[in-house]
Amino acid sequence: MEPSAVIPAPRSGLPGSWDRFVGPGMGWQENALVIGSGSLGAVLTAWALAAQGASLLLIVLGAVLALDVIGGAVCMATETTKRWYHRPGVTTAQLASFVSLHLLHIGIVAWAFRGDGFDVTYAAAVSALLVTAMVAVLATPRRLKLPVAVISFLAATGLALGVLGATPGLEWFVPVLFVKLLIGHLIP
Repeated sequence: MEPSAVIPAPRSGLPGSWDRFVGPGMGWQENALVIGSGSLGAVLTAWALAAQGASLLLIVLGAVLALDVIGGAVCMATETTKRWYHRPGVTTAQLASFVSLHLLHIGIVAWAFRGDGFDVTYAAAVSALLVTAMVAVLATPRRLKLPVAVISFLAATGLALGVLGATPGLEWFVPVLFVKLLIGHLIP
């Protein structure tokens, strides 16, 4: 991203809402990648959950999570979105609040997809790692932010798949969430 890049103003109306979410000036190619990847992720997640005999509610919930997290990971990798979320005037607190909002996603997975009841260990471990990684990336000098984010992604992947065990039908969830938030959202 070039620091001197001109940021167009968001459009008015419904297109303006999209602009304020993904960044104004997103071209059709970037939109196609974001919407296409999120949609494909939603379909594949729904298929995987249906194949396991999940209820319609869980299939829909899993598909919505996939649409947001997978499409969001691709979105956060675009120049348009990076330029928008790292424009002058955006504060560290605003970046952190976006990441923190995704603690709800972790809670939803712990509640709905990790067996009977609420998987407290999963929710606490993944949430603690996400918050710790976020603080580390935000506190790190710019030249080291990406390596710190990658280390955090690797730790999260190891924790989710090796220690806590994969979430059936949502095996992708923790690694892709950490790509979206740490490597995508927090890295200029």
